Amino acid sequence: MSQMNMLDAIGDKMDQLDFDGDLSLNWDKDAHVIELEITMTAESESGVEVEDQTGTTVDDGPVTYQDAILFYDETRLHGADYADDYLAIFGFNGKKGIDVATVNALFIYLQDLLDDGQSDLMDFVDGTSDDDTFALNFDEARYEAILAEQPDADNRFFLPYPKY
Repeated sequence: MSQMNMLDAIGDKMDQLDFDGDLSLNWDKDAHVIELEITMTAESESGVEVEDQTGTTVDDGPVTYQDAILFYDETRLHGADYADDYLAIFGFNGKKGIDVATVNALFIYLQDLLDDGQSDLMDFVDGTSDDDTFALNFDEARYEAILAEQPDADNRFFLPYPKY
């Protein structure tokens, strides 16, 4: 039996999330990046006018929010160059891949983030939120606290980059 690679592990973790929105994985083999795309939709029925990410004004019907997490090869790319375009970025070490602790901590945190985010989006769309804009915010400190709770062995076990 072959070892699970990072693409399969991330896909399995995605499947385990309890999330009503859409999650998808995009793998760019040439660039050595994997994007985890998040799409949330909330129904606007209250007559509150909302401008979506594309600039379209919606006052009745579905409002869609999209964001993504980037996994990038640190041996090929400088992740900070892409940080503003993603909810979060995670570097991995070339063919060696990414450690299990990072993936596990991310998906533990991501479940909470998606739960809170979906609720916050519904509040925003129905006008009960005090915020002028909606966006998911990745709390690095919360993620790091979850990462610190992972078993030490998971920091030493790597999920390799796929060989397809």
